[in-house]
Amino acid sequence: MSVIGALGVLVWLTTAWAVKAGKRWARPAATVMLVLGTGVGLTGLLTKDTSGETGLPPELGWAGMIPCLAGVAAVTLLWRRPRLT
Repeated sequence: MSVIGALGVLVWLTTAWAVKAGKRWARPAATVMLVLGTGVGLTGLLTKDTSGETGLPPELGWAGMIPCLAGVAAVTLLWRRPRLT
């Protein structure tokens, strides 16, 4: 696992803990992580190499977007859930 991947997992676990603990910053942090993760996934999907072809095979690029679908579902449910006060 790359350092960036390990850091991403650590940040998501911290965010999940914050949601469970009712921290006020958890919802915005999860949303920012989703945006950053989607950006990384789209970069892998759309970046062209010097030959003009996509840098990754399309199947691998789309596989990198699959976690974003889970992220969209999680963040949507997070914002729909009433905030603990």
